[in-house]
Amino acid sequence: MKFYEVDGIVDLDKYNYSNYKVGVIVHIKDSNDNILLQQRGLKSRDENGLYEDVGGKVDKDDADFRSAIEREIKEEMGEDVVIELSNPIGVWYVPKKDTNWLFVVFKGTYLSGNIKIMEPDKCMGYKFFTYEEAIQSNMLSESCSFLVKTMKKNGK
Repeated sequence: MKFYEVDGIVDLDKYNYSNYKVGVIVHIKDSNDNILLQQRGLKSRDENGLYEDVGGKVDKDDADFRSAIEREIKEEMGEDVVIELSNPIGVWYVPKKDTNWLFVVFKGTYLSGNIKIMEPDKCMGYKFFTYEEAIQSNMLSESCSFLVKTMKKNGK
């Protein structure tokens, strides 16, 4: 796994991995610097029961990465939640099974709204963690643990 910081527009052509898919991730914090993670459901693609950041695959109908993460937030957390998004802060390379995932990473700030479980087969719930709780937990996926440690180290 690698995390590449970016400043400005993300050009995925410079990340030359074979057999790759592109996704978006948002690393959400609240006003108390707690991070919001989603517990993967039984019918998730992988890492069932473990916690991860909110995100998913970029669809061909998405106009850009921002619209993709905005769609993912609404699909996964409902229309009521208000998350303030940054510009993309990095590209995260995650090899999983036979696929090389490239995730465009955003920072998000939870401002308000009721967080709902919109996809109960794919999500068991949401939980706020301090960075220390998340890093020490054995309930985070390996990739999420890597990203949490990276974000904390980089002051994100």
